[in-house]
Amino acid sequence: MAEDEIEGMYSLVGDPENPDLEAADAGPLSLTDRIKQMTKRPRVEESYEATAEEREMAERALEKARLVASQITPMRVVLASVFMAALMFSIFALGFWVVPRDAVTVEVVYKQGGPGHVVLVQVHNYGSRPIAAVEVEVTFSDADGNLLNSTRFTKDTIPAHTSIAGDDLELIITGVSNWDVYRLEVTLDYDNYDGAVEAQSWGMDVGEWTFETHNLEADRNWL
Repeated sequence: MAEDEIEGMYSLVGDPENPDLEAADAGPLSLTDRIKQMTKRPRVEESYEATAEEREMAERALEKARLVASQITPMRVVLASVFMAALMFSIFALGFWVVPRDAVTVEVVYKQGGPGHVVLVQVHNYGSRPIAAVEVEVTFSDADGNLLNSTRFTKDTIPAHTSIAGDDLELIITGVSNWDVYRLEVTLDYDNYDGAVEAQSWGMDVGEWTFETHNLEADRNWL
């Protein structure tokens, strides 16, 4: 073998233009060894010089960005927030006041005290259309089904977004115990723009608490 002949396996490392030989392991390199070899290789960064046209475009973009930033003031941010809030409220108001719908709710308030029991009822027409031939019946019975008091309320029409209360929607029950549970039943019947709506009834047990409120929502009808 010649004296200047090199034995073994070698890899080229270092500067590609002036490489050096480094003994290479015959077996596969581990991940750590590969990373070490990669870090030994110098980075070759290409020098880049922008053209006059590209510099001009960058300057124009920077000027536009500065102009936009100068126009964004705290007052304008507040005004934009108020405008968005007003827009959202307008959308809600459009649905609440303009979109045709039926939305009737019967609110019931029950109280008990020394004299007996009091039931107060109020009819809310939250819809955007009037309802007609309104009839509400309220009954108050004991646990055995014995009727203790009742009332019946009628109204020719209730305009949209209107609430109705009155003496015919009140019940006072005296002479019975405040320690028992009683049955309160409410029936609602009315006509909408399309004719008669099926009557709806609700039943609830009262008397366990000295004060109760119930919101009885009738079926919503749209368009």
